[in-house]
Order: sequence, then C-alpha cells, then structure tokens
Amino acid sequence: MQNHAEPILRARRGFTLTELLAVVAIIVLLIGTLLVALNFGASRAQQAKTLFLMNSISSGLSQFEKDFGYMPPVLGRRDAAAGARGQGRDVVKYPQVSGSTDLEKQQLWYSYTTLAEYLVGYGHRGEDGYGVFRDVDGQSAAINTPGAAGAPGLREAPPFGIRSPGSDGCWGAIDSPQPAFSGNPNFRGYYRARNASFAAAPAAVTNGAAVNDAAFEGRVYGPYIDTIDDKLLGAITGFDPVSGEPIIVTADSGNNEFEELPKVILDYWGQPIAYYRQPYTNDDLRSTVADGSGSYDLGDVFLLRPWTVRAGDNEEGAADLNNDTTSSVELRSATYALFSRGKDKQRDATRRRDPNEYNQDNLVVTGR
Repeated sequence: MQNHAEPILRARRGFTLTELLAVVAIIVLLIGTLLVALNFGASRAQQAKTLFLMNSISSGLSQFEKDFGYMPPVLGRRDAAAGARGQGRDVVKYPQVSGSTDLEKQQLWYSYTTLAEYLVGYGHRGEDGYGVFRDVDGQSAAINTPGAAGAPGLREAPPFGIRSPGSDGCWGAIDSPQPAFSGNPNFRGYYRARNASFAAAPAAVTNGAAVNDAAFEGRVYGPYIDTIDDKLLGAITGFDPVSGEPIIVTADSGNNEFEELPKVILDYWGQPIAYYRQPYTNDDLRSTVADGSGSYDLGDVFLLRPWTVRAGDNEEGAADLNNDTTSSVELRSATYALFSRGKDKQRDATRRRDPNEYNQDNLVVTGR
C-alpha cells in the first residue's frame, strides 16, 4: 500500500481588532508627541528670535542715547485731527495719559511707534528731515494719495535714517513748532507741529510735495538697528474704539497707504513691540523724574514685572490689582524697557500674575 504524506495546512493567523486598535493608538500617540515637540521647538525658536530682535533694539537705543544725550520720547495718539499719517506720532507726556492716578498713568505710558520712527527712520522728510518720497514706478502720484494714477504707491529714498531730532527730541514740535501752532500750547509735541528744518516758516507737514522739495542739511543718524524684514514691520491704520489698541496691518494686507502710515516693529508672533521709558519732567527728555508725585518708575509697571523673580532681584513696588507689591531691582533701575506679549499674544496690565496666565510668557528687555 502506497503511503502518501498528508499535506499539513496551517491557517494563517490575522491581527485581531484589539491589536489593530493598539497599533493605531501607538501611531497616533507618536504623531501627537512629534507634533507637540515640533510646536514646542517652533515656539522656542520664535521666542529666541524675538529676544534677539529686542536685544538688537536695546543696543540701538543705547547708541541713540550716546548720540543725543537722551532716550527717544514716548509717541502716541493725541491729535486725532492729523489723520492716519499722524496717528501714534504725537509726543505724549506722562500727565497726558488717561488715568485717574499717577499709578494708572504709568501703566499706559508706552509707545508702539517710537522704535520704528527713531531707530530706523520710517517717516518722511517733513517729519524727520531725511529722505524723499519717490513713486515706485515713475508714474505721477500725489504724495497724500499713494496708489493714485495707477501707481502702486510711494517709497522713501533713501529709506532709512534721521536728521537730529534736536534738543526737544521731536524735530521742533515742542521747542520750535510749526508757526501755525507755535502760539497754541495745546499743539506742543504734536506730529503736525514738527519743524524738521527748524525754519521760521517751513512748509506744513501735510503738504507732502513742498516738504519733500525742501533742502535739509546736516548729519544723518542711524539706522540704529538692521533693516527690518517686511514680516516684522506693521503699520497703524487706526485705533480700536473699545480697547484703544492700535489696528495693525502688514505690507501684504493690500493697504495702499501702507508706506505712509506710522510704523511699528513686530515680534515673531506678529504683535507690536512696546517701548516703555522712565518718566521725565515736563518737556525735558534728559530728566528721569516723573511728573506728578515723582514716585513711580518702570518697576511699578505691573506687566513688566517678572512672573518669577530671581533670587536676590526681589524689590518692593506699588501694589497691583492682587495687592502684589513684588517687583525687581532690574526694573526699578531701568531707563527703558521693551515688551512683547509672547506666544499667547495676550497680556493683563492690571497685575503681575493674572489668573489666565497671560503674563507668564511675556518677554521683557531692559536697559539703563
């Protein structure tokens, strides 16, 4: 009898549903971990680049002070009648800030436009005495209406640098303002009162063509920081009626007046970097004594205070909304401070440690 080997058939065992779900869960977990790591890495990179930018601005401010003997003034919004080009460009003194007390005023005394105006030179000849607006494609267009006659707009050439702001720090707007405003004390420091040539009868800053035909001479200062990338440059088109915060647009927003609008320097999260400085008396930019009580300094600005104070840097200051008096020696002795809202793009100006933890990621750079 012939024996035939019976073939042994083994059924292939497939994955069970539980095993498949476990594998999928592991893959999802790994992808999630990777995304978290990438997001954290990107956030740390944005933080590092913003801090580098802020330190570069700080170096520029130090050089500016060496050149002129004072820190740039705080520019803000006082003269709404000046239109879009004047928004955020008026010199704001400590007592002119909204607030019922000196402490409230101190929280609001800062500028978004000072840095671009003084350290880079964004503006035009009638404002800082340097540069001439040119039509970018050679077509005819009025200075006050960029984009007219089919032109994409006007750009300043050469684009960066300033003439000396003078002893008042704002191109004559305080010491020798435009003749039309010189007899009115309410116009002292206004953007419209700037007299970049310090002339007896200069062309009005609203008359772009005449201003840019004027011959201003003297040393050119700056720019005090490297040319700002377009992605780090914003412009103010107006102010939110509720929050009072400026409305910021960028070069790619399609705004035809972008070149002429007041500029701000943005952090790497797209938010404007704020400039705070120690209060000064009246119109004397060299003074470091506050108007009013004279008892407040940058250590009393709540959102500038560190979330966690380093050992040995603890200092007492004014009480915030939480009755927290924690401040720092570094802030109390600072001449100026630069502020970024950080990754969350939020802030709470009423206290140091807020319940939403908006201030935890704030970035602050100080200088003396």
